[in-house]
Amino acid sequence: MTRESEFSGEGSKSGLSIGQMSELTGVSRRMLRHWEEEGLIYPIRGLSNYRQYMQDDVARLERIVTYREMGFNARQIKALLDCKTPLALDELRGQRSQIDEKIQLLRKAADRLDRLIALAQGNSGNDSAPTKIDQEDQYFSEAYERWGASRQWLEYAERKASRSEQEQKKDMTRLKDVESELAQAKRKGLAPTSDEVLELIDEHRQALSWFHVTPSMHVILGRMYVADPRFRRHYEQLEPGLAKWMLVAIETAARANGIDLATVKWE
Repeated sequence: MTRESEFSGEGSKSGLSIGQMSELTGVSRRMLRHWEEEGLIYPIRGLSNYRQYMQDDVARLERIVTYREMGFNARQIKALLDCKTPLALDELRGQRSQIDEKIQLLRKAADRLDRLIALAQGNSGNDSAPTKIDQEDQYFSEAYERWGASRQWLEYAERKASRSEQEQKKDMTRLKDVESELAQAKRKGLAPTSDEVLELIDEHRQALSWFHVTPSMHVILGRMYVADPRFRRHYEQLEPGLAKWMLVAIETAARANGIDLATVKWE
């Protein structure tokens, strides 16, 4: 069905009904009524108060659809329909600029989504120096093998994909600062059950910012610091005996939060 054929037959003087207009243009009846309410299109009313769309209305509607597809709102479309080209150009250029901004945002969102998908399925995408890549990829692969199916792995991937390299470095600096304060506390001879140390231990739990770590999960991590030679070596380099000392503090804090140390679980 075309505009010309629809208006060339019998009854063309009376125009098209809203149903015929919808069929001809592909615009729903609801949208035709909405655009009428917005003042974009003005069908005449017959003797029975039924809408009648004339050929000029079809031409105008085609322009409305064109601008709608370009992202213009009703107010902008109404202005464009009734203004001359020089004035319309300012509006058109402004819309083009807004579309460019949206494209950039969508590209950034797509890049983050690609990064999230890669991390969630176990691809580190590491672009550091070669020797650093080998070490970090090894840790990443081991972590994925251990926790890849967990909710926390997705949370980790979400956070890593959404944070800049600078923000991630800031997170690591915070964790290192807390670890350094814990090492100093042990060096001073503070008991791992003291209030000052328990406060630092809670800061340590919160500084593990890759995903939300509960007190129960903190106990599991603390036990891993003692059992895993690499983690134990890391803390031993900060202060001899630090890993075991921290575990005592972690378990004390967990008990204070009502955690049964015999039944701790990865939540």
